[in-house]
Amino acid sequence: MKKIIAMLLALTMAVSVVACGSKSAEAPTSEEVAVTEDAEEKTEVDEEFKVGLCNINEKGAFGKLVKYGFEQACKERGWTLVYADNNSNGQQGVTNADTMVLQEVDFVCDLNVDASVGDTIKGIFDNAGIPVLAVDIALGDAPFFGIDSEQLGYFNGETAAKYIKENYAGEVDYVVLMTQIASGDEVQKRVRAAIDALDDNGIKYGEVVELEGENDAAISQTRFTDFLTAHPDAESIIVFTINENAAQGVYAGAVTADREWDCRIFSANCGTQFVEPMYESGGNQSWVCTISNFTELYGEQCCQLIEQYLETGSIPENTCCKFEAITWENINEYYPEGNCPWDYFE
Repeated sequence: MKKIIAMLLALTMAVSVVACGSKSAEAPTSEEVAVTEDAEEKTEVDEEFKVGLCNINEKGAFGKLVKYGFEQACKERGWTLVYADNNSNGQQGVTNADTMVLQEVDFVCDLNVDASVGDTIKGIFDNAGIPVLAVDIALGDAPFFGIDSEQLGYFNGETAAKYIKENYAGEVDYVVLMTQIASGDEVQKRVRAAIDALDDNGIKYGEVVELEGENDAAISQTRFTDFLTAHPDAESIIVFTINENAAQGVYAGAVTADREWDCRIFSANCGTQFVEPMYESGGNQSWVCTISNFTELYGEQCCQLIEQYLETGSIPENTCCKFEAITWENINEYYPEGNCPWDYFE
């Protein structure tokens, strides 16, 4: 049954790429404005404060959680949300930046996956005099909110080191890092810093292997399956992934190759891809941990920073989101079955 489920995952996997604030006194209902709307047709929202959200993509739980969180946070404040989907594509991100300028937004939060166009996007907003907050991936010299990649990677490595000591007597055959090079060097620390933690905790390993997952679950599955084929005798493989989407591919590859229990997976981000299989298996799976950065709270935390900007004219250069290691032992505390953030999506 598990093999069938994993094969279905391989067919359906999509890109996913790891507090309360003050409320408006009147809090009118916010309106989402699609970026395809002709700018000349805008009439009703011109007098309202407009927040632009250029989301990473809507294909997986991560992007949906980001959108949901911003919708709720803007609605509570009576702000209008002007929304665009970058679709994990740099050129689309540039196009959306131009459209945000046409929509005359007052502030932009941008999740751009392609670091090569970061300066271009930032320049578009600078030329228009629109303040911008980079979310999770750097955007030129814009203020940053999101994952401290090195801190998260090291924390994940410490979590894995504890597991390796308890289950492998402190020594494993291989450590595999699933990278996402297009997002820049800083993001790679989400997996590479885990090696520093393993070293600092005295973990022994035969070799570290980097595989490029391209932020695509199917590609991650194929490349990890190839790794397993090339290493038939490996019985203890620790895998660190940039995000939940890559981890789903690795997990499906291990299961379909009948090598699940030769591997243990430690990922970043937490959504349906990790939580639902975890509950289905009762915790009996090789994908043992993910570091949640509580994506559902991004909207609230970013809107608090926007409020700070409106009050003071500035926001911190770097603001780290909260995160926690989610395992079978604590999953019900943070993501109770049947009462998770994504259960409220329409």
